[in-house]
Amino acid sequence: MSKQALDNITNALAGNNELLMKQKIMQLGKNYTVMDSNQNPLCYVRLDWKSNMAGNMLSSIGGRMVGRMMKYTYAVSDSSNQPALEIRKGPGSFKSYFDIVEPESSEKIGGIGLKRSLIGGMQAEWQDPQSGQPLIRTQGNVIRRQYSMVDPSGNEIATVRHKIAAIRDVWKLDIKGGTNHLHAVIFASILDFEKEM
Repeated sequence: MSKQALDNITNALAGNNELLMKQKIMQLGKNYTVMDSNQNPLCYVRLDWKSNMAGNMLSSIGGRMVGRMMKYTYAVSDSSNQPALEIRKGPGSFKSYFDIVEPESSEKIGGIGLKRSLIGGMQAEWQDPQSGQPLIRTQGNVIRRQYSMVDPSGNEIATVRHKIAAIRDVWKLDIKGGTNHLHAVIFASILDFEKEM
């Protein structure tokens, strides 16, 4: 099922260079709905409620650094809520790594290396699963949602901007043609989740 769901997401995202990302904080978890410009859902990225509650509990007891040390798993699903990918975070507070995995085959399609600074900034790279070479990196202020994604040559391939005033809790992801839309969506979603952890 995960392969079909992955194909569904890839097809849904294709050609949508302006995506809307809606954050929904539920009682038992957090999720992002990825929508087209007409607010039609294309896919979802979620942190399950167990991980969310455990992280909040550890953060309240030992501070944010303790909560960030946790391992947890995000799920990517298609618009029918069929699971497609898992994003598995390893341990680490100032430095952490995320494996993006197709769960049925355990095939790794990418990885995200994330670094936090002592003053609260964040930088990240999407890395090739075989070579570990960076394919996408951040440029700008991730915390304020004012950043670009750039390729290894420094060319801008996507931009993330503030919330859209007319639509509550929604921010915009603009993707340049030729970019892997799914990689950009996963990258942006994880950074947004992590900046609040």
